[in-house]
Parts: sequence; C-alpha cells; structure tokens
Amino acid sequence: MTETAPPRMDLRLAALLIGVILSTVDSSALNLALPTLAAHFGTDASAVQGAISLYLVGSALAFLPLSSIAGRVGTVRVYRVSLAAFAVISQFLAFSPNLQTLLVLRFLQGIAGAGIVGLVPGMTAATFREHRGWALGMVSGSVAAGTLIGPPLGGFLVEWLGWRSIFYINLPFGLLALLLSSRLTELMGVGLVEGLRRIIRAPRFILALTSTVCFFIHSFGTNLIWPFYLEAGGMSPAKVGLFMLVPPVMLMVAGPSCGKMSDSRGYDRVSWLGSAVLMAASLGQGLSGSVIIGLMGIGIGRALFQAANNAAVLSQAPEGTNTVASGLLSIARVSGQALGSVLAGILWGKLEHGGTSRAFLVVNLVMAAVAALAGCLIIGRSRIK
Repeated sequence: MTETAPPRMDLRLAALLIGVILSTVDSSALNLALPTLAAHFGTDASAVQGAISLYLVGSALAFLPLSSIAGRVGTVRVYRVSLAAFAVISQFLAFSPNLQTLLVLRFLQGIAGAGIVGLVPGMTAATFREHRGWALGMVSGSVAAGTLIGPPLGGFLVEWLGWRSIFYINLPFGLLALLLSSRLTELMGVGLVEGLRRIIRAPRFILALTSTVCFFIHSFGTNLIWPFYLEAGGMSPAKVGLFMLVPPVMLMVAGPSCGKMSDSRGYDRVSWLGSAVLMAASLGQGLSGSVIIGLMGIGIGRALFQAANNAAVLSQAPEGTNTVASGLLSIARVSGQALGSVLAGILWGKLEHGGTSRAFLVVNLVMAAVAALAGCLIIGRSRIK
C-alpha cells in the first residue's frame, strides 16, 4: 500500500488563493475609503455604503446561476472569465465620474466576485482530492489573510495615493491569477434544477450545509458583540480592533494544519471538535466576562471547524452537483453572516439597557446554543448511512 504524498503548495492552489485574497482584500480595503468617497462625491455615509451592500447583493444573486452555468460550460472557464471581469471592472471603478456609476459597477463587480468566491471551494476540493481538508484550510486562511491585509492596505492607499488606487491594484493580481489558472481541475455537472433536485435527496449534504449556516451565525454574532462589550467597558476603538485580530490570525495560521488533520482523522470528527470548542468558548466568555477566553477559544474553534466542515459539505455532494454545491456553500455563508448579525444585534439592543454584562451573557448563551446545534447536526449526519 503506497503512502499519500504530503500536501504542498503549487501554482494551481496559488491561482485559487490569489483569487480569494483579491476579492476579500478589495471588500475590506474599500471600507476604509468610504468617508473619502463621501467627501469626494459630496454625499453622506448612507449613500456610499451602497458600494459595499450592492456588491454583496450582486454576489448573493449570482452564486447559484453562475454555479449552474459553470456546471455546463466548465468551472475553469467561468472562474477565469470572472477574474478578468473583476479586474477590468475595477479599472472602470477607478474612473467613476459619479456615485451612481460607481454603485452600478460595484453591483456588476459583485457578480464577477461570485464567480470567484463561489467556485473556489468546489474547484479546490476537486483539484486536491487527497488533501481536500488541507487545501480548504489554505483557502480559509487566505480569506482571513485578506480580511487582515485589507484595512491597513486600504488606509495607506487612500492616504497616500487616493481612493482610486484601491481599484488599480486589482488589475495585476487578477491577471496573475488568470495566468496561473489554466491547469485547474475542470468540474462539469448537471443544471441548476436537476442539481437542486439531487441535493434535496441527500440528507448528509443538507445537514452539513446547515451546520455551515450555524457556524457563520456564531462567527458574525460574536464579531458583532465584542466591540459593543469592550467599548462599553472603556476600551478604545483602536485597541478593540487589535483584540479582534486574534481569531482571524489564529485561523490564518492554524487553518491549514487543522484541515490537514481532518484529512487523516475525518471531517466529521474534527468539525465536531471545532463546534464543541466554539460552544465552550462562548460559554466561558459569557459566564466569566473575559473576552480573552472567547478570542482564543473561538479562534481555535473556527480553525478546527471551517475547513473540515467545508470538506464534509463538498464530499457529500451528490454526483454531478459539485458546482451547485459550491454555490450553495457560499449562500450558506452569506445567510449565516446575515442571520448572526441580525440575531446578535437585536438581542444586544434589547438587553444592553439592563446592563452590558447581562447582555453579553445572554448573547453568548445563544451563540453557544447555535454552536451546540452545529455539533448535533454533525453527529446526525455521521449516523446517516
């Protein structure tokens, strides 16, 4: 029996990771430019916020249609066209004559971004079948890296080169990813309707996908309450920002190793361990009031859970539905992010007047219950034959 060769970075993975970093850096860097955009176009924050929200709307609407098209014409082709479109639209954005044009272009860029982010998980899993968890861990780490790099890079570019420079930098990186992407593994599949019909009949896939929603509810719920709780305790926004770097740094560093562990120990086992750590960390910080416990524990829990569960989702996709499954994984992520923000925001708003400690406890208990639900779903799917 031959041993599996250890995983290693190559140009194919680089093409996928550059695409992921490109889209995440673009979104997180643009946040820093919003006040400058408002001043440049003579408007207010609510108007320029559309540059963020319309991008997300475009992506959300395009995930499934583009996944369906990719299943018929090939994922590599759609991915490469999306990379080119993303880079080209960025250059048009840099020359936007007015805010209305910029908003329309951001919506279109969101559609192109869906063709990148929505297809990367499925293409990664297909290209690195023997090291699926490790490769998806590299993707998760790259998302974290892009989120970390974006704000300081955006601040530097806006201050020294102006807001247009944020869009200029997408062209060289988009072209680099385009050049490296020709050797990616092609995925072909059934259409959207047939794909959804098959997926509905795959309970293990549905349970894995639902646990993804739970994970992102927990992630964005905890991300939302940390600033409120810490600033209410007198911590400065700058220091809060530094504290909140802990989980993404841990995900970036530990994600690939945890994904590699899931390749050998099993996706269900490692993702369940991640859900247990997330639950314990939420309980710990809620009961003790110590955010350090939460930051460290949740950082570890995310690293354990994300790559392993993504690998479980894609490995359970019925035959011929890999492209649709990849799109659904992105929709599960966006849905969880929205639900987590809304749930935590409503709870905090209702409870903070009775004391921030009480509100912090209650929201963390709810987040712990969400993490426990993810764990139960993992146990449930492991028992289905």
